[in-house]
Amino acid sequence: MTENSYELLGYRMIKINKNFLLVVVLFASISYATSEKENEKPADEIPGLGNPEVTEIAENVLAITGLYHSAENGFYVNAGIIFTSRSVVFIDSGMSIASGEFLWNIAQRRMKGDENLYLILTHNHSDHVFGMRVMKEKGAKVIAHNVVRFWFKRLNGERYKEILRKRQGWSPEKADEIFGEVILSEPDEVVDRDAVFKIDGDEIHVLVTPGHVPSELSVYHPKSKTLFAGDTIYEGSALTTRFGGPNQWRQWISQLDRLKKLEINTVIPGHGKLCAKEEIDRNINYLRGEIEKREK
Repeated sequence: MTENSYELLGYRMIKINKNFLLVVVLFASISYATSEKENEKPADEIPGLGNPEVTEIAENVLAITGLYHSAENGFYVNAGIIFTSRSVVFIDSGMSIASGEFLWNIAQRRMKGDENLYLILTHNHSDHVFGMRVMKEKGAKVIAHNVVRFWFKRLNGERYKEILRKRQGWSPEKADEIFGEVILSEPDEVVDRDAVFKIDGDEIHVLVTPGHVPSELSVYHPKSKTLFAGDTIYEGSALTTRFGGPNQWRQWISQLDRLKKLEINTVIPGHGKLCAKEEIDRNINYLRGEIEKREK
């Protein structure tokens, strides 16, 4: 394995065989290996993968940024992985089977092979769920809001993919190449109020944070003080508000105010770069501005 590394802003960035970039916090001790098969193409040449970066933001907590999004033009989607003593917890699965496989391969590098698997979906939108087939076929227990169950009952993977294909103006062949064979599975466990999952003694808080959509969840890991915010928080860009109006945006603000009370070291937003807790205030101000414009 050819490895070129350098230090930047407190992270070690390791480029492995031009395949993908791994970003590792300097105090972390982590080793990755890639097979020859995985290195057949650079990451940016794999349809539906994007330009993913993996950051170990705390011991046993990974953030994956830069996964493919159909909006393109530098717009990506994020996901996360938490490792406990005997389990692996995925937070979201990306917008394609290629993204789901990337997440699985990253996790597998430190797995023994007998771990319990979980997948928490932050909401029902395609850019967070289309890769779920990969985890489900490995035996993952899927956790999501009750609205996600309703959504998946009425809209299966191929039908959802067809809606996006027509919106993008793609051929069926291109949609298959980018998204892969999408299968949406109903959640094994649903939540409609805040819940604490104790997995191998490690607490994972699943918080109901509607506003972007009614099914929105945020995942808080108290041990590492990490917030996987889904689309409750955007970093550095306009918020996607088209799914609601002033009433929903006020609800969104109330959830952001609630998240501000948490002790947070790192926020993994649904879109954008890893950020600090202060980004919450930018999101609140953006929503207040949208309400003011709408109600003038």
